[in-house]
Amino acid sequence: MPILFQRRAAALCVACAVAARASRAHAGAPPPCIAATLSANNNILVVNDLVYDDPDETHARRPRTSTFRVLQRYVDINEGLRMNGPNAYWAGFLWSVVFTSDGKTPLISCRYTLVTDDGEFLVLIGDFFGPVALSIYRRRDHPGLPFGGPGPDHSVLIRQIPLLDLWPPEHIPRMINDHTPLWFASGTFVFSLQVTFSASSREGLWSERLP
Repeated sequence: MPILFQRRAAALCVACAVAARASRAHAGAPPPCIAATLSANNNILVVNDLVYDDPDETHARRPRTSTFRVLQRYVDINEGLRMNGPNAYWAGFLWSVVFTSDGKTPLISCRYTLVTDDGEFLVLIGDFFGPVALSIYRRRDHPGLPFGGPGPDHSVLIRQIPLLDLWPPEHIPRMINDHTPLWFASGTFVFSLQVTFSASSREGLWSERLP
């Protein structure tokens, strides 16, 4: 699944995300803590569960564990037992991506995410102007196939896309504040059905088939 990132003279394909650079700086609120993401076909839900060092919400606290859980929409095949109503229900936990704080580096949490309609790939969007722009994870275990390893399916990291592959170094701000648009500001992300990964920049073009 490719993502296409486009920024004037730069383009990237992996599950196809197209993001255009913002034309001007503008003031804005701090980025929100994204708690859930719904796939384009409304069948896959990604929930971000945070575990804090203090259970009391009235205290100053820090998240210690961040778990991105991929869930599948529940459909009861037995019509006579089905709950008919306006809401959607989620069961069938598929897989997850787990991050744990080591106390030295910032915990990966509250990220924007992209999930494919089949729930096979999850893309974490890097915030601000860190070295990694996109982190692409794949489901480890697949129905009808042997387990890919012991324990729960906590995904496989298949690719990390550096921001330098998408933005020329001279356009990356050296100083940022809460008024600086994030690197993906005013962008649009779209998935394609291709299974190749390619990236182009001012320095050249390369491609690779995703497993």
